[in-house]
Amino acid sequence: MVSDLIFNEKTLMNRIIILLAAFILSIQFSSQAQFKKGTLMVGTTVGSTSYSSANSDYDYDNGQLRNTDTKTFGFSVGPQLGIFFTRNMVAGATLSLSLTSTHTITNISNAGVNTGTDTKTTNTTLGIGPYLRYYFASQFSHNMFYAQVDGSVATGTGSTSGSGFTATTTTETSGSVSGIFNWNTGGSLGLEHFFDPRIGMDVAVGYHYTHAKSQNRNTTNTTHDANSSVTTATNNYGLATGTNGLTLAAGFHWFF
Repeated sequence: MVSDLIFNEKTLMNRIIILLAAFILSIQFSSQAQFKKGTLMVGTTVGSTSYSSANSDYDYDNGQLRNTDTKTFGFSVGPQLGIFFTRNMVAGATLSLSLTSTHTITNISNAGVNTGTDTKTTNTTLGIGPYLRYYFASQFSHNMFYAQVDGSVATGTGSTSGSGFTATTTTETSGSVSGIFNWNTGGSLGLEHFFDPRIGMDVAVGYHYTHAKSQNRNTTNTTHDANSSVTTATNNYGLATGTNGLTLAAGFHWFF
């Protein structure tokens, strides 16, 4: 009887300790995770991926038909730093290393004669830009939705390669890209999941516009089918392009 009473008292005491510990931890979690003015957000983008595609058909009065298909893929990664200036709003900056690849195929048909080109350009840039993020939840939870607007400027270098054909020739082209200056702006909607009061992972889908400007220097070797002779020509030009499309991003953040 006495032993049963001692056992029940110990069991009750253990349960009380467990409940108190759980209650204290829940309070600690809520207080630590609550965003407030001055909270720092430090993180990194695991990867921001973008893809855009454009296809154009030209039908000229002289009967010439022309089709141009352009696909652009981009990937960026880099650290982020922000600070909350209200409970829901954080402003900061992102440093990014980006890789952009563009593939353009052009086919022309004129009076039954076909010609075409296939060009690939790859650019690597280093950029920096601001962002503004708003968390919709009035109170902290394990999953919080947010909206973000951002922009950046970047500079870097790149390379080009390509091939082409006419009725009597084939071409091979290689070159360099310099003086790159890019800027972009856009917005996204995302979800941040918190593994811990101070550690979160987010994923977001957005829409961005990018304007790119560069100087290009290309060397083209042309092989003439009739006698297999090769001629070489150099082509220098400035290029400015604007692209827009969907982006997919993911990142980790720590809150202090």
